[in-house]
Amino acid sequence: MDGEGASLDRLILEALPCPVLVIDHGGFLIYLNSASERELGVNKEEAISHPLIDILFQGKKFDRKGRYSSALIETLETGREFSLRLEEIKTALHVLPKVFLVDTSILRDRDGGVVGACAVYYNFLRDRKLLKETVMNRLTTVSEQFETIYAFAEAIGARDQYTMGHSEKVAEYARLIAEALGLDEKEVDLAYICGIVHDVGKIGVPENILNKPGALTTDEFKQVTQHPEKGATILSHISWLEDVVPVVLAHHERYDGRGYPRGLRGEEIPLLSRILAVADAFDAMTSDRSYRKALPVPVAINELKRNAGGQFDPRVVEAFMRILGEYKGGEEERGNG
Repeated sequence: MDGEGASLDRLILEALPCPVLVIDHGGFLIYLNSASERELGVNKEEAISHPLIDILFQGKKFDRKGRYSSALIETLETGREFSLRLEEIKTALHVLPKVFLVDTSILRDRDGGVVGACAVYYNFLRDRKLLKETVMNRLTTVSEQFETIYAFAEAIGARDQYTMGHSEKVAEYARLIAEALGLDEKEVDLAYICGIVHDVGKIGVPENILNKPGALTTDEFKQVTQHPEKGATILSHISWLEDVVPVVLAHHERYDGRGYPRGLRGEEIPLLSRILAVADAFDAMTSDRSYRKALPVPVAINELKRNAGGQFDPRVVEAFMRILGEYKGGEEERGNG
């Protein structure tokens, strides 16, 4: 009976659309489901019996701030279990790490001894239905907050498929930059949320303009430049997003004061807006658009450097260059997005 139960458990885990990892008491991978291979870019045959830290965290047990890189390892070593913790994982499929929400649990034998730990990784957008059910079982308020973010992301994506994928990548980049600049955990998480919803104002821009293959007319460009204000207005009606509103409003301001909508310059622009500006521009340049093909990553990097001090905050560009330097080995693996 025990064998049949174990087989059933394995079938259930294999059917899940999100990655599931199990490590033993030494931190070595002893199980990963098929979704782990697809989502995390790891080969099951090569990963099994190897340290989790080596497979997904480049051998780094702790991050720049001395915190555990892996929630799963922290759970194993401290006994602390996590529910929906934001975590970066470097995969073979992307230039930079992807952000997941992680649930972890300790595994014990019949005598209560720790034999390992397991984790479920939720893609912030792709697994939204499964994640919503998980959240609702824990805290209704948090569930409503996630539902709000998903609703915005879906509303944008329904009108402009580029914007949907773009927002997710901008959120990942923004979070990395915020962390590289030494911002606290709350600000780092806020940077990610701002990235998800930064283009929500495009809901108010006609689809024929958003998806136009050629150059915009003066009037069409004027409508596009109104999206930060429209987005801020939409978000201002949601009390728990009050810290997001000024960031979204200013994400198209320029460091030299020639941006929109208010012509702010330098330190007048919220730091998270300056971070979004760099993340937004990098992904826009390295993605296919309706009017042009993606630029090579080195070309995009040069553009960021060339415009540091003009369009972009030099300190933010420098931080992003450090991040890209750490992951430059994966540049050739970046696909169009």
